[in-house]
Amino acid sequence: MIHYPYPITPAEVTTDLKKLCSKIAKDQMPLYIDVHPADGAISNECFTLVEAAIEKNGGHSLLGWTLWELPGVFVEAEFHSIWIKPTGEMTDITPKKRPVSKILFLPDNQAIYTGRQINNIRQATSSDPCVTQYLSTFDVQFELLNRGDRAYQHGEIILTDSEADEFQKIQIQQATLSPQVYRLVNMISAYTPCPCSSGKKVKWCHGAKNIDFYIASALSGKY
Repeated sequence: MIHYPYPITPAEVTTDLKKLCSKIAKDQMPLYIDVHPADGAISNECFTLVEAAIEKNGGHSLLGWTLWELPGVFVEAEFHSIWIKPTGEMTDITPKKRPVSKILFLPDNQAIYTGRQINNIRQATSSDPCVTQYLSTFDVQFELLNRGDRAYQHGEIILTDSEADEFQKIQIQQATLSPQVYRLVNMISAYTPCPCSSGKKVKWCHGAKNIDFYIASALSGKY
């Protein structure tokens, strides 16, 4: 059997996800949104992409949070913008670093985007203390990378001197904790979320025809 190698689109809204959603936008329910990446666009630059789509084709934006899950270890919310077409159809036009066909999106009517970077919200679902330590390193890293005027900067960040040393120490800590965290991750099985991030379970997605073969090859990109 194989562990999940990275956070994926959840196949269902679990109790842990409900708890996370209630902390962010209590009266909202998450929705599955199809991903149709804009051609030639930069990954994860949702705000500029959506504004460009509105200017060209009309419609409006909806702010909220993309929900991710590392099964058995943590759930995570990433601040995000989707495009609502003039027809009313919701779509995610932002390319991801890994192919994703659907996202689980939590609308947030109270959210405001001013250009300032917004940290992900993470919640451990494992009681192992190494998970909490691992997640805290990302908060420390976010504070460093968005310190001062950098909070409104986008793209590559160049650190020098003591801040570069500080960043290196964070990376070393993450690299040390990562193996301990990922050994806790659930195994891929017929009834767990498909690693392709379709929002479906393996049995009803890539494993529909041959579950054993799919699980054996899921992480090799041969599905």
